[in-house]
Amino acid sequence: MTQTVEVKNELETDEAQKIIQGTEGPLKGMLVNYVGQVIAPEDGQVTVEMIIQTLASEFPEFLLVVARENWLRGYNQALTDVENVEKEKALMLEEPPSKPKKKAKKKSSKKSERVSKES
Repeated sequence: MTQTVEVKNELETDEAQKIIQGTEGPLKGMLVNYVGQVIAPEDGQVTVEMIIQTLASEFPEFLLVVARENWLRGYNQALTDVENVEKEKALMLEEPPSKPKKKAKKKSSKKSERVSKES
């Protein structure tokens, strides 16, 4: 039961559910005012969650398009992540563990010295 309370508290403090600060643009102002009139929250504060609930009930086709786009982007990202993980695994299997390289001993070039002296 403690876990449920913790999850609920996290959801309550989620950024998307916080009170909207200001109405910078005309569309934002219209949405906040409209939702404030429709829902009429006791404290007078409109949250993004309230706007989403209102849009879902009054303009569901808009939210459906947004949700579909979000889902497709997430699905594509998941496929890309899987592909990258598979590439990394393949690279790890191809490369044997690196061993320290032995220093090559320099061979004396006496033979080449002899050839040059004879010439």
